[in-house]
Amino acid sequence: MNPTADLPIYAFVDLDDSLFCSARKCPPGAVLEAAAVLQDGQTISYTSAHQRALLAWLRRGATVVPVTARSVEALARVRLEFAGPAVASFGGVILDAQRRPDPLWAAHMHTQLADARPLLAEACAELGAGIAASGIDAWAKLVDESGQTQYLLVKHRAADIEALAALRRDVLQPWAARRPAWRVFQNDNNLVLLPPGLDKSHAVAYLMARLRECHGEILTVGLGDSISDAEFLGLCDYAMTPRHTQLSRRLTAKVQL
Repeated sequence: MNPTADLPIYAFVDLDDSLFCSARKCPPGAVLEAAAVLQDGQTISYTSAHQRALLAWLRRGATVVPVTARSVEALARVRLEFAGPAVASFGGVILDAQRRPDPLWAAHMHTQLADARPLLAEACAELGAGIAASGIDAWAKLVDESGQTQYLLVKHRAADIEALAALRRDVLQPWAARRPAWRVFQNDNNLVLLPPGLDKSHAVAYLMARLRECHGEILTVGLGDSISDAEFLGLCDYAMTPRHTQLSRRLTAKVQL
């Protein structure tokens, strides 16, 4: 018998724009089903038939592990079911199958982010001033988990991607350039500032190690759409990205002859 035939398989999957997306990004005429809701219960994200087929295919052979920028609260508003662990808040939180925080990872992140809040608050204030001065219809907020600030999130109310890019270029990137290891990512209408130590890949590496402690060797598959997903995808044995996404466009541009 082939000893590798029955390896446990874990699929580490980004959610937004990978397994579901907002209505404005859905293909015209697609048969949609609700995937995530706002706090008031309004549906904000949908799955297409292709996305539902992909998730069903993954579930048949793998434990599907969400790896998301969503906060724990926002993850709870996703209508798709996942039986295993999950990574939330850009890797700031790891949850078990019962959605309880991993205490060892929580302690690690408490140390990693101990000095981040004052700087994130400073960046948020500068961003607020930039929004007011430019008249851009955007909002910025600090994302907290269990009383600890994780990262800064910025969105444009009308999804004006170019206006959001101006805030990235004129405010956040100059701010981050003065502080080593701070990173700025924009993907469509999501603009984030991440402090040192906060990264999906760090959480995925930790979780992979824990799974190997429990199961021995495992097979890992990754799915993501954003440049911020690239590092955790690089940890997986196999990696996928949806077409026409930020990451797929970057990869296509890199390999053109």
